[in-house]
Parts: sequence; C-alpha cells; structure tokens
Amino acid sequence: MTSTSRITRTLLLGAVVVAFASAGSGCRWFKEKSNYLASKESQPLEVPPGLSLPDTSAATGVPAVNSASGLAPGASATDINLAGSATDLYPKIGTALEAISGVTIKGRSEALGSYDVNYQGLDFLIRVQDSGGGSRLMALSPDGRFLTGGAAAALMTQVKAKL
Repeated sequence: MTSTSRITRTLLLGAVVVAFASAGSGCRWFKEKSNYLASKESQPLEVPPGLSLPDTSAATGVPAVNSASGLAPGASATDINLAGSATDLYPKIGTALEAISGVTIKGRSEALGSYDVNYQGLDFLIRVQDSGGGSRLMALSPDGRFLTGGAAAALMTQVKAKL
C-alpha cells in the first residue's frame, strides 16, 4: 500500500467521523428558542356577561324505538311474527306471493330468506328470518329500511292471509 493511499484513506475516515459528529450535535447551534416557550401563561377566555349559549335541547329529538322489533311504535304492519322456522316458511311465502295478483317476483335468495318483489309499481324485499322460536316476516326498502305502510303493508296483509 502506498503512503498516498494511506493518507487519503485516513483523511477520508476522519472526514466521515467529523461529518457524523457535526450532524448529530450541530443542530443545536442553529436552533433558536421559540417565543412561545418563554411566554407566560395567559388567562383563559371569559364569556361576556350579556352573552349566553342558545337552547339546543330540542334540536336533536330522537324518536322512541320499540326495542323488541327495532321499529317505531305502531309500525308493525309490515313486521309479522310467524310460527315455524324461516327455512320451512320460505317456500310457502314464495307460493303465497305467486298467488297474489299484481306481484312480480324479480329475484329470490333462499340463503338470505328474501324475495325481491314489485307490487303496485314499487320494488321492495320480503324477508323471513328466524326470531325467538318462530320466524319474522318483514318488508324492506331496497336500501334496507323497514317499510311501514303503503303497498308493502297491503302485500304483507295478503301474504299473512295466505299462510
């Protein structure tokens, strides 16, 4: 090894050590204390005596819900409890729907226990599911909300009569 490469290697190693040392500690040389660190705590804001908050107690009224069915009270026209399992009732409900004039069954899903129907120009789901030793038959809008009247209630009354 020549003396020039040894000196170059030593100088390069020294430069790397100096660079790491200055990078680790050099930030403190340039950093200034922020003014907020030296400030004294100010007093909290006070509401002027003539000012008050508006009454918002009635702004967000929540309607009462019947916890047993998840529906508002009096909304059970399309929520019917039936004796028997949903698996046994599913084909019977399909037969009842086919026998009602004006009903078009657009789709079926035995796994979900539902029928996609059109009745009086409205599309909705008729669904049966197991519920506490029996079954629950309900009408749902395409977005999953319970239907409580209109064509759905009329159809559910006819289905129940045929079962």
